[in-house]
Amino acid sequence: MDNTARTGRLLLVDDDGMLRMLAAESLRHAGFEVSEADCGEAALHACEDDEFDLILLDVMMPGIDGYTVCAALRREARARWLPIVMLTGLDDTDSIERAYAAGATDFVTKPINWALLTHRVRYALRASRALAEVTRSQASLAQAQRQARMGNWQWSLNDARFTCSDELRRIFGDLELAGTGTPERFLSRVRASDKTTVDAARKALLHDGTAYRLSYAMESLDGRLIEVLEQAQAVRDAAGRMLRIEGITQDISERVQAKRRIEHLAMHDSLTGLANRRFFTELVTVELARTRRARGSCALLHLDLDHFKSVNDAFGDAAGDRFLCQLADRLKLSVRESDLLALNPPMRPAEMVARIDGDAFTLLLIDVRVASDAALVAERLLHSVSRPLLFDGREVVVTACIGIAVFPRDADSVENLWRHAEQALYAAKGAGPANCRFFDDEMNSAASAKLQLENELRRAIGDGELRLHFQPKVDASSGRMSGAEALVRWQHPRLGLLAPGQFIGLAEECGLIVALGDWVVAAAARHLKQWANAGLDPVRVSVNLASPSFQQDDIAEKFADAVRRVGISPQQLVLELTESLLMVDAERTIMRLQSLRERGFSLSLDDFGTGYSSLSYLKRFPIDELKIDRAFVTDVARGGKDAAIALSIIELGKQFGMRVVAEGIETREQSDFLLAHGCSIQQGFLFSRPLPLDRFEAVLAAGGRFDVGLSTATNSVGG
Repeated sequence: MDNTARTGRLLLVDDDGMLRMLAAESLRHAGFEVSEADCGEAALHACEDDEFDLILLDVMMPGIDGYTVCAALRREARARWLPIVMLTGLDDTDSIERAYAAGATDFVTKPINWALLTHRVRYALRASRALAEVTRSQASLAQAQRQARMGNWQWSLNDARFTCSDELRRIFGDLELAGTGTPERFLSRVRASDKTTVDAARKALLHDGTAYRLSYAMESLDGRLIEVLEQAQAVRDAAGRMLRIEGITQDISERVQAKRRIEHLAMHDSLTGLANRRFFTELVTVELARTRRARGSCALLHLDLDHFKSVNDAFGDAAGDRFLCQLADRLKLSVRESDLLALNPPMRPAEMVARIDGDAFTLLLIDVRVASDAALVAERLLHSVSRPLLFDGREVVVTACIGIAVFPRDADSVENLWRHAEQALYAAKGAGPANCRFFDDEMNSAASAKLQLENELRRAIGDGELRLHFQPKVDASSGRMSGAEALVRWQHPRLGLLAPGQFIGLAEECGLIVALGDWVVAAAARHLKQWANAGLDPVRVSVNLASPSFQQDDIAEKFADAVRRVGISPQQLVLELTESLLMVDAERTIMRLQSLRERGFSLSLDDFGTGYSSLSYLKRFPIDELKIDRAFVTDVARGGKDAAIALSIIELGKQFGMRVVAEGIETREQSDFLLAHGCSIQQGFLFSRPLPLDRFEAVLAAGGRFDVGLSTATNSVGG
């Protein structure tokens, strides 16, 4: 027997002095340290002043009896697990049950067998120390579980009862999980994408006893998503029958988040947050494989700043880092989805912009249908980079060069595509600052010409090279002009006067169409004001709106400000829109149309019948005017389907209370047929071609009248 079980500090409480002496002597001889008390009050005082390993307590004593002393001690936290052996001469069952009810650990009847007393005391001390060790182990386990954010649980198969530890309840913030909880309750909180895996693992464990270890996410009671690691196994009896399922569930959210942070740092540039070379290479590898299967095309753009070292030299490395961060933001904004989808043909947005080294960046363009569109994106990037930045009160302008390699035309692998983009970059730098080059020389030539024309168009909008020509709308019944359509022309210094078909598509591709539309509206408003100041008769001017212009949420406010600054009434402008434009987002379209109407603008539906015609939407659109497309006018005088469509549009306009205008009128037969069927407002070469400003003003000064009996060849304003 070990020494810890042989020794201990005992308190012997009995009012019989002889018994105390004999008992104390026997216990001391056995190696125990014994203190004595002759009554219950003395025993309580002794326990307040000292600590004991065991108390021998007589039941029947004057004053406070042993039951009362035992119960009082049990109410004290430090004596809650203290062994108390009752000494009693009463051997009836009620007395024994009363002793245990008061908190006794054991009892010994009188007369006392001294040898047996020693063994009973040793047993009680051994049991007490074992209980204390278990308690300490449980406390240590609970502490370890709290530190590890781990809880344990059991599912009893006999009574279908689920229990779990306090720590598991704390992890999930749900006090109802224990006792009344069920595995289904757990499963209902599992992240949707993990439910199937968790459910299958638990069913396999229940049915076949297959242990599992898996990670998944659960929602806590307060809505947080917790990542957990769970292990579970079956517990069987000696016969191999499954008794219960035991498992541990650990909160590994911090570990998962740390792993994600580490993975992010491994895949991203620490300064700008952009993808790094490793991540970008993995992305390109995947994308080239997809593009190869789809037999498509993509482009790698390699951008490097020109003379960036001078920024670091002038402002310091910290300022250089700030510049690179701002540049990274600009690059991401320059390839936003709305811009690329506006290209013709549209292009999906760039999947990734990466910083690969110092002041070098790369960009992957996917689903490039027309290789030259990569040059348009490159031009946007160059323009974005070159915008001034303010450092320490000084404007800093840095330019860049870009090399472009196209897959699969220029390379069939990631390595070759990257190498060819770098070679194209060297060629761009050799051509001077702010240049871009394709790896292919032939494409370079075509792209350079396109980029040159784009730059010239951007300059033309601000440098007064654009002109408005006006095609009259004529009332065929009287010959009077009822309005005019403004049509833009570009007076190119090298190529001469360019028609819209030669540059409108380019404006759409390079994102200048909105600026061009704004210029047309502003120029038309200025001319209307000039004509009013000159005393000419007022006339309504129609302006065509492209889709990107109309899709602006602030279009009504913008155009209202434009006419207000000039000093004309919005009623003098008619905004022409196409069916396909209006049907992109009908609900938002209605809101924009209503906003424009509320500000006084008239609205015309151009090319009606050639797009997606929906009468259910047409009745909701606040349209003032329908234009019969020239496709239905050409053969209108011959009858047939074209005539039927034209007459239907005329009747529809009447019923909806809209003006109807026929465009593309080139013959007297067309004009007469439409006039006879109620469409008097007509536009076309029969009356006049689009006129430059001075000739149109001459028509206004002459009263805006046309001799409807004359052909195009003899009309005084034709040609």
